[in-house]
Amino acid sequence: MNFTEYSAIVSAFKDGAFTSIHDNYDDICHAQDQLIAELTSKGAVIKGWKVVDDSGVFIISPIFDFQIFENQGTQLPKNDVSGIEVEICYQCSVPILASDIAYNVNSSQPLVAIEVLRPKINDSSYPSCDFYYNYGILVSSQPITGDFSLNSGQRYDYSTSAPDFFEQKKKVLLKGMQECVRRGYIDDFFFMTGSLNGLIGTDICLGKNDVIASGSTLISVDVI
Repeated sequence: MNFTEYSAIVSAFKDGAFTSIHDNYDDICHAQDQLIAELTSKGAVIKGWKVVDDSGVFIISPIFDFQIFENQGTQLPKNDVSGIEVEICYQCSVPILASDIAYNVNSSQPLVAIEVLRPKINDSSYPSCDFYYNYGILVSSQPITGDFSLNSGQRYDYSTSAPDFFEQKKKVLLKGMQECVRRGYIDDFFFMTGSLNGLIGTDICLGKNDVIASGSTLISVDVI
């Protein structure tokens, strides 16, 4: 599957608006599962999940194989991009048994990721479903062990020195893993655990964007 095929399916699903969903989490999950089933039946493969736990609002949404970009040398068209977000990401195997989740979470190393967002496929869609605006993701191949920065038109510095920085991210990872087990998504996935500074718009990220840690470039992507 490619992004054009994906967009067509998402636009047509429930008239592109998820109109049956209001504020009921179970309804959101049910509709997501229906859409996931349709996409996977057409060849898409889930590779990861975006997990957000913010002020009591919990959202989990899939990232598919065709949305994964190389973390070095990728070029993205500016007209398809509304901005980027920097996230902490974990590669983790979802077990069949819930009792095995904690061990897998504790064994996972933090990576850094750039999520690429696009304008919503349908403006009337339900706001808690990433299907409508996720364009793709770039994930570092090396773990993050300390502070890092993003050079993206301007410099953004990220501190991991707070004693509970990664512990808080692993709590989000744990909830995502638990939800995957509950809903039967058993595989090796990456989990994005929420934006570190919100959306960096296209006007700022146009051109070269590098994530740098310990003198090494972990991610490099051009918005052209």
